Amino acid sequence: MKTHQFYNDNATKLAEQYLSKTFEQVHRSWSPFLPSIIENPNARILDLGAGSGRDVKYLAQLATKTHQTNNNIQIFAVEPAQELAVIGQKTTDALNVKWIDDSLPALSKVSKQEVSFDLILLSAVWMHMNAEEQSDALNTLSKLVSHGGLIVITLRIGEFTDGRIAHKINETDLIAQANSLNLDVILNENSADALDRSDVTWKTLVFKWKH
Repeated sequence: MKTHQFYNDNATKLAEQYLSKTFEQVHRSWSPFLPSIIENPNARILDLGAGSGRDVKYLAQLATKTHQTNNNIQIFAVEPAQELAVIGQKTTDALNVKWIDDSLPALSKVSKQEVSFDLILLSAVWMHMNAEEQSDALNTLSKLVSHGGLIVITLRIGEFTDGRIAHKINETDLIAQANSLNLDVILNENSADALDRSDVTWKTLVFKWKH
């Protein structure tokens, strides 16, 4: 709850920080997988921890640009910090993005949509869950991803100095559990911090539902 409150209390400052970088700058490592998803005019995309809406805005605009009037791509955004979600909704105003008030690991409201997703994005989310929640979350995601769909998880490596809690991430356990859930790792890549913080690095894992 302390971390959740931090995001609400600092929503404006954090939104400015997030929006200072582009989707391409933050997600360069896995973006080569994106065209094949966007090419499908009926693709369904879920962004968990959508924050200020930077990523879903980019994806919605790309979908419209790609398909014009034939665009049936559905984009869902989940941000449990209400103050950030309000900013995110303003960022994506007039775009085809559906915001849902939900949270990991259960995602009970998203699950009730009875939709499977071709892309599920979790950017800088995983470290806010403890080991049990991480395990439960991956179980949930495995039920929501479509056959052949992708789950993209970016892992933040580095401690917080502002009061937020970062739980340990056991990459070996995460990958082993994913494999047991019929998910293959198709990308495992380290990258520097887009905000140039020397004490923070990132790892991107992309899982694909086995055919």
